Amino acid sequence: MSKTYKLGILGCGDFLRWQVGSIKSAANVEVAKLFDPDKANAEKFAAELGGSVATSEDEVLTSKNVDIICLFVPPFLRKELTRKAVENNKQIIATKPMAPNKIIAEEIRDIIGNKVKCGFLYCRTNNALVKTAKEIFDSGELGKLALYRQDWLHHYPAWNNWALDPEKNGGPFMDAMIHNLNISRYLMDSPATKACFFADNLSHQDLKCSDTDMMKVDFAGGGAAYLFITWAAELAVYSTAGNDREHIDILYMITDQGWRITHENGKLVASKNGEKKEYSINGYEKNIYERFADSLTNNSAIPEDMADVNEACKDITIVSACSVAKGNTIKI
Repeated sequence: MSKTYKLGILGCGDFLRWQVGSIKSAANVEVAKLFDPDKANAEKFAAELGGSVATSEDEVLTSKNVDIICLFVPPFLRKELTRKAVENNKQIIATKPMAPNKIIAEEIRDIIGNKVKCGFLYCRTNNALVKTAKEIFDSGELGKLALYRQDWLHHYPAWNNWALDPEKNGGPFMDAMIHNLNISRYLMDSPATKACFFADNLSHQDLKCSDTDMMKVDFAGGGAAYLFITWAAELAVYSTAGNDREHIDILYMITDQGWRITHENGKLVASKNGEKKEYSINGYEKNIYERFADSLTNNSAIPEDMADVNEACKDITIVSACSVAKGNTIKI
């Protein structure tokens, strides 16, 4: 019979809100303890997910009744919490970005090493569209991915006091577009070799960070990713209690055989010279919490749709290095 793993959740804010369904439906995990500096937040999620509200982070990190730490705190708070989790032999599930900068990311990477399993949740996690795209490219039917292009437009974060601080979060690319840097690296399935980064303040001169970022990434074998994000547009914010805002996403991919791939009506559609091929989007049988727990039971690698600590650190390294060398192409 499969073991049930006990979760200790640190950070009961907006990100946890989006994870509730997966945690509740996972057959082999259950919540043991939750902590948030705002006790009311922890109590609210405990009522929905179960578990007891802890009085401190240390109570969660040192509890013998906790197997996995869900590190759902802002990136600038991660390092010491990670250290304590590793010291107490807790496995770790965290969300992107791994850290606000390269130095802290590398410190976290070294703290974790091979001591515990650690997986980072990105947009590619549990993402049936990305899974299906990877299967198409791996099959070779349409050729190799040559161009990955994604634009994101949405209002800047208006629901906390740290997301706009470059020292704590890193700006719009580090905050959000890093999702798609990670996806492009995963789908290209070859090392990133060079990158060039641009940043502007187009309409929000009072922000500590830029409101618009763009990066071009070159990959071994000739592929490229063009990634653009702007917070400049005053798009709708539906609630300042969390990440409820109007979001515009423009995505297309092109293969080295000239196929353009888009997401239309719930399918991936490849078109070339007037010909079209449609692919059903197939998801995962189990959600990410179940599959991460399975990796512990089976002593196997973490699920492929999570980033491991080295991959997550590489994402941070690329963004950090490029943002320092704005407008210049650098080797990575």
